Amino acid sequence: MSVWLPTAKLLNLAGVPYPYLNLIASGSANVISEIKFEVTERCNLSCSFCHQNFGVKDGITDLDRKAYLRFLQAAKAERIPIVRITGGEPLLLKAADEYLRLAKEMGFKTIVNTNGTALTEKRVDGLKGLVDGFKISLPAANEESMDAMTGHKGVWRRKWEAIERLEKHGFLVGVLTVMTTENIQRFQQFIDLLGPHETLRWQPLRAETQDDGRRPVTAQDIRSLAAYIADARKSPRWKDLRLGLATPFCALENPYDGVKLFCGGASCGPVKSLAVTSEGGVVACYSRRGALDVSHGLRKAGQALATDDFEHLPAVCRHCPLAPQCRGGCRCEYALDDTPYGRIDYLAEPWRMPHAGEFAPPP
Repeated sequence: MSVWLPTAKLLNLAGVPYPYLNLIASGSANVISEIKFEVTERCNLSCSFCHQNFGVKDGITDLDRKAYLRFLQAAKAERIPIVRITGGEPLLLKAADEYLRLAKEMGFKTIVNTNGTALTEKRVDGLKGLVDGFKISLPAANEESMDAMTGHKGVWRRKWEAIERLEKHGFLVGVLTVMTTENIQRFQQFIDLLGPHETLRWQPLRAETQDDGRRPVTAQDIRSLAAYIADARKSPRWKDLRLGLATPFCALENPYDGVKLFCGGASCGPVKSLAVTSEGGVVACYSRRGALDVSHGLRKAGQALATDDFEHLPAVCRHCPLAPQCRGGCRCEYALDDTPYGRIDYLAEPWRMPHAGEFAPPP
């Protein structure tokens, strides 16, 4: 397979090392840095944006300790440096503290994804030394919207109490916000809300497609969001702000803006991470649930899928100078559309790229 790569000058402009992109494009990269453990399906909220509808389906499956240890040891052997505990709501699981302790004893850096509602003062104090960083979901910019999105009252207060406790105890805290259309419209409210908390890192996330066909944002939504991010980055407080999860760069009128404003598909599983489900299987990410064969190792499984994903991109994407980082956007089945160019992320507009004429569909 032939892949046209951009010049080093273009990649330096993007702030991304040229050799790294070369490796990704060729499929020879081995860059998985994180393994995520969905330690439980249990969740005490019913968030409307949840990719698994955890709080709605009343899941009760917890990850078996033997399975956890098996994959933890595999990750250690393959020098994967970060373990992330997630769910469901992982802090509803009593064994979560033990799982974190085991990971720290083996030398991993640890992250906890949480909705924050279980982070009482006692719990926060007990997690000292076990957690290197927390990722707390903040899916709304005000209390009324929070009630509506989570299906419960009082969540706004509990989340902010948890954030302030973590700040007080010196934990690294990232705030995750799924950028629905409403949240895009309220972008400035998030900036005003989080700006004074200088130790917090805000990570806006693309709203993911759902298995019922819901596609929560449009390309115009994404263009508006990119403009807001670009404006915010003028402030030193937000100079590194980018949209997380795979979003195709060609959703923007100038796709090259996506290099700085979007994390791209290279930031997602299976390039960056893999996830262990509560049932003990390994999947590419929270949205792509097909079980992976990891009999030859976690890294090889991730690399094989990442290479396969790249090779199955439409030709207009494979030959795009931004493909190694963009990777065509999301490859979740629910996000893909059949187009004259091939099967691709529904937000992608590849005709915006200068080279697209070489792959123009027949009239």
